[in-house]
Amino acid sequence: MTLHLIQKSPFTTSVFNDCLNMINPGDIILLMQDGVLGCQLPNLGNIKNRVLALQDDLDARGIQTNNQHVETINYQEFVNICTQCKSTISWY
Repeated sequence: MTLHLIQKSPFTTSVFNDCLNMINPGDIILLMQDGVLGCQLPNLGNIKNRVLALQDDLDARGIQTNNQHVETINYQEFVNICTQCKSTISWY
C-alpha cells in the first residue's frame, strides 16, 4: 500500500490527475497544503481509493468539506497512516 501526498491545487497543476493515472488499488490519497482544494472536485465520488485531507490545511484555507468521499484527519492520524504504508509518493 502506497500513500500518495497531493500538495498542489488540482486547479493549477496536473498532479492530481497524474496521481490518479498511476495509483494502484488499495493505495491512499492524502490531500495536504494547497492539495486540499481538491476536496471541491466534483468527480471525487468516482475514485475507488481512500481519500483523506488534513484538517489543519482545510482550516488554514477556510475550506469546509462535507464531501462524503473525503475523510478529514489530523497530524497524529497522518503519522499513523505513514507508518502503515509501505511507501510514500509526494506529488508537487
